[in-house]
Amino acid sequence: MKRINVLDALRGFALLGILLVNINFFNESLMTINYGGLPVEGWLNKTIDTLTVLFVNGKFMLLFAFLFGYGAVILYRNAEAAGKKFTWMFVKRMLALLLFGILHAVFLWYGDILSIYAIVGLIFLMFVKRRPKTLLTLSIVFSLLIPVIMSAAMLLGNQAGTEGMEDLYAIDPMELQLFQQQDQQLYGAGTYMEMTMKRIVEYQSSFFNMVLFLPQILGTFLLGAYFGKRKLLEDIQSKKTFMVKLGWIGGIAGLALTVPRFFMDSSNSLLDIFSIFIGAPLLMLSYVACFSLLYTRHPKWLHLFSYPGKMAFTMYILQSILCGFIFYSYGLGLFGTMTLWQTMATAFLLFGLQIVISAIWLKRFRTGPLEYVWRVMYKGKNGARRSFQREG
Repeated sequence: MKRINVLDALRGFALLGILLVNINFFNESLMTINYGGLPVEGWLNKTIDTLTVLFVNGKFMLLFAFLFGYGAVILYRNAEAAGKKFTWMFVKRMLALLLFGILHAVFLWYGDILSIYAIVGLIFLMFVKRRPKTLLTLSIVFSLLIPVIMSAAMLLGNQAGTEGMEDLYAIDPMELQLFQQQDQQLYGAGTYMEMTMKRIVEYQSSFFNMVLFLPQILGTFLLGAYFGKRKLLEDIQSKKTFMVKLGWIGGIAGLALTVPRFFMDSSNSLLDIFSIFIGAPLLMLSYVACFSLLYTRHPKWLHLFSYPGKMAFTMYILQSILCGFIFYSYGLGLFGTMTLWQTMATAFLLFGLQIVISAIWLKRFRTGPLEYVWRVMYKGKNGARRSFQREG
């Protein structure tokens, strides 16, 4: 089946957004991030921080999940057309991804998302054969499950009286600095084995924190599957009216649910819930629509995103390898030394490097090296080899 170019470009776009968020986890203690991060100083860093929270944080993880669901429908469609069994193939695909995710978390970076996607992917199997309307309904139900529960609990808690609850989440800034100094000593100057033991602990913490987001990620998978069943990212020009409406509605509604948290004390409030669980998915859909429309008008420039997008698995892992080399002691050991504008600039430079690397690689091969290993694990050598090396 012919590749859908805009999907590859969207995957590349998602990789850039993920890198812009993840690179700060290589430079800052997980504990400080969990408590809101270190104070941001300087107008440039404060501006970048605001723009990142508003337009980047949380949106690109969902975009990746959305594209995962869309891609799963394409796999299902291709398997049906070829008369092959989809379920067992997809189970093996997800189990292999789960293994990769665990290895990634243990040996490279604790913030792995692949293992979460693999688990959600296995659950997603129960719904992949559903009709588009059913997928859309289930997507809305799962996406709203956690915000409804959290909002109800918060409102009931307020009625019962929760004075002093904010103290549970308060922390002395000096403690944040202590967390940062401890991790800077470990990641910036410690041994690889010390870092590995620390990563295992932090991976467990990060993994269980992500459990809260599993329904939202599943809902986003299902939303991507709905788009896939409706083929909404194929022949975009014929769906221009729909995409324009989606871009405007998703953008305006998403910002309306996100911006207020910047002007009020939103700590542990409904504003955070609405922003994270409703505003972020709406903005993500706006990105899908706007990017797709721009791609039809300027494919030459936006096609650059498709190079890393065609080998997104390899590029995602490569981001961790490059960031580990920059920030950890086995490389340059710059953990904790960069300001926000410097990490953002570094992220853009690294992504530019990824575009170059992937473009060179794809001149000879059809897919990335880790994609090939992944396919060997669930298709076998013969099945993987046919889609790896280019002829001639």
